[in-house]
Amino acid sequence: MKLRQKKRSDFLVDITPLVDVVFLMLIFFMVSTSFNVSSSLKLDLPSSNATAEQNEAKKLTISINAKGQIYIQDEVVEDEELRKRILNISKGDPNMRVVLRADSEARHKRVVYVLDTLRGLEMSKIGIATVSTDDREK
Repeated sequence: MKLRQKKRSDFLVDITPLVDVVFLMLIFFMVSTSFNVSSSLKLDLPSSNATAEQNEAKKLTISINAKGQIYIQDEVVEDEELRKRILNISKGDPNMRVVLRADSEARHKRVVYVLDTLRGLEMSKIGIATVSTDDREK
């Protein structure tokens, strides 16, 4: 007598719906995430313990990166046109606030060059940007 053998069926899980859900979640997160692209220069500012109030009134920001390149309002400026650009932006106002941001790896010669140019234009309200030591530790 022959016994009937039961057919053994392999149990398969259909993962198509799982792939669909994961794909939809990926699209949702890509669309709902906001990307902030910072247009500022990447500078490693020196540390300081002192604090000062920051007035966001009209001010001129001059940055010097580690390579010694000078930027005014995030635009590269050559040495020859530095004085002219400062005069154009400040409109000859010697009381305009100037913030000098120099990378801690920048040569002091470049910082002194910018300070001498500002002094030649009789600009006296000059601040040098630093990072507080508390922020540096984070």
